Amino acid sequence: MTTQVAEQNSSASKIRRQDLTSIVPAARRYPLREDPLVTVITPTYNRAAFLEETIESVLAQDYGKVDYLILDDGSTDGSAKVLEKYIGRDGVQVLFHENIGETQTVNKGFSLATGDIVVVVNSDDPLLPGAISEAVRFMSCHPEVLAAYPDWIEIGPDGGEIARMRLPYYDIDSMLMKSNVAMGPGTFIRREAFDHIGFRDPGLKYTGDLDFWFRLARIAPLGHIGEFLATHRSHPGSATMSGRGYRMADEIVRLVREAFAAKDLPARVRQRRYRAYALAHYAAAWQCSSQMHIFARHFALALAYGAGHVLSRVASLCCGRK
Repeated sequence: MTTQVAEQNSSASKIRRQDLTSIVPAARRYPLREDPLVTVITPTYNRAAFLEETIESVLAQDYGKVDYLILDDGSTDGSAKVLEKYIGRDGVQVLFHENIGETQTVNKGFSLATGDIVVVVNSDDPLLPGAISEAVRFMSCHPEVLAAYPDWIEIGPDGGEIARMRLPYYDIDSMLMKSNVAMGPGTFIRREAFDHIGFRDPGLKYTGDLDFWFRLARIAPLGHIGEFLATHRSHPGSATMSGRGYRMADEIVRLVREAFAAKDLPARVRQRRYRAYALAHYAAAWQCSSQMHIFARHFALALAYGAGHVLSRVASLCCGRK
């Protein structure tokens, strides 16, 4: 799989990338120094079966200036045994703490990171060859982006390929108007992002990363690296396959409402708030489809906001004709 991906990425790197300078009018530029330091953060909790593969995928990268933080969140499955051989290795820090959850573990990594660029590589999602080098090249060419995300490959428990995810370009408009934003695996973040928006919200159990992207996209353009640089593993214990229910549903709606309450949301996006609310409640409904009373409430709100969007559009068109 890796040879085929490398060949495709080599040809894709010759494609002219998008001009992002007009996406966020107030966006600043953040030039990188030559050979910037990249901090890789791997949070892990009970992933002993996949941990070594992921760590080795990071250590095998062809980019030289990497600082690697591996944070064990109180694992009880033998992960400590896997991590023993990496303790004391140059460029690698292995830290153990009592279980505090993924969001706070990632935030701990953010606070310890010293790199110019930071990337979170989950312990069951190995990086593909050349990922760090290509991300550094992309972000050097695009000083206006505070984060850049690649296309990624969904893999199974044994590492076999399931599907290839070619992602669209995301900005705050498209993110709010979609029920599913697939950026995440292999997303590289410029250090300055933390100065502007802080870390992940520890009050969000399932959508802390999505909330982070929403907040970031309001102040700066996001870059899409149109190459397969990362993976996302589907297995019975993965977060995407574990039950989430009503709490996930509530978080989806909360994120959209908070985005529209923000003063820095562009006016062109704010005009479509009813549509965004409708889509958020529709997505929330399907998160709790086994709980019919909660499903019905979100579905009814989706229909109501959808009708509100249609009426607001009609009113806008009528006013425009006068």
